[in-house]
Amino acid sequence: MGEPGRGPVGIVAGGQDLPFEVVDALKAQGRDYFMFGLVGEADVRIEFHPHIWLKWGEVGQFFRLLELHGISELLCIGSISHRPDFKSIKLDFGAVKILPDIFKILSGGGDEGVLQGLARFFEKRGLQLVSVKDVAPSLVVGPELCVGAGLSDALKRDVDLASRAALAVGALDAGQGVVVAAGRILALEGPEGTDQMLERVTRIRHEKRARWDFGKEGLLLKRARPGQDLRFDMPTIGPRTIENVREAGLSGIICAQGEVLCANRARTIELVRENGLFLQARSFTDIQL
Repeated sequence: MGEPGRGPVGIVAGGQDLPFEVVDALKAQGRDYFMFGLVGEADVRIEFHPHIWLKWGEVGQFFRLLELHGISELLCIGSISHRPDFKSIKLDFGAVKILPDIFKILSGGGDEGVLQGLARFFEKRGLQLVSVKDVAPSLVVGPELCVGAGLSDALKRDVDLASRAALAVGALDAGQGVVVAAGRILALEGPEGTDQMLERVTRIRHEKRARWDFGKEGLLLKRARPGQDLRFDMPTIGPRTIENVREAGLSGIICAQGEVLCANRARTIELVRENGLFLQARSFTDIQL
């Protein structure tokens, strides 16, 4: 493998825009890259970049290409809409040789255990797994993000409640988001993801199982799980998040500084302003349960 920071960055690309925003950031730095598009997940736009399409299970092909292109830094980025059905995956010869390692990784417990096992697996083979913060820090929410009006005292109390709830649910390796309105926890994110959680909140509002002042109360808080390895599954917001927050009748979003990605930032901020919402970054380092 090449020397870290010198060769191209390998990008294992899932869906949506973030893989291409990372590419733009790498180009601005003069860094080379090579994209591994996951079949059924990655956007067809990778056809305009140095790339190859890979199916789940083509591990041997993957490592051959890493060696061929001198890749020693690897970034996993983009959405995965469907977890692979390991019973139906056809393994290539390279994957068959490492089956004991794969089974050991998959038996690592929750998501965090599996991801940590995956990190160790790659590191033993000379690869450095990097995060978006390492190669494209401009995509990470920082203290400069502050869009919309200041928060009322009631919303500030909701932020405090949401931050403690997010810390609790995150400690259980369960999710990265919480919705609170009028002093009440409405939803905790589970494996369905943020968008589906917000759809649940919309149904709660339509069915009048909870009441809050439409567009003036309620918020979504996004933060990483305690101790989360930010090289994997970093919490993300984007234009669709804003649309779903508005549809749910909430007033805005709070993100933890340094822990959340903002995809398509210009359009995201534009939608926040168009809908009269707020989008703010906060530090939660001192929050306790």
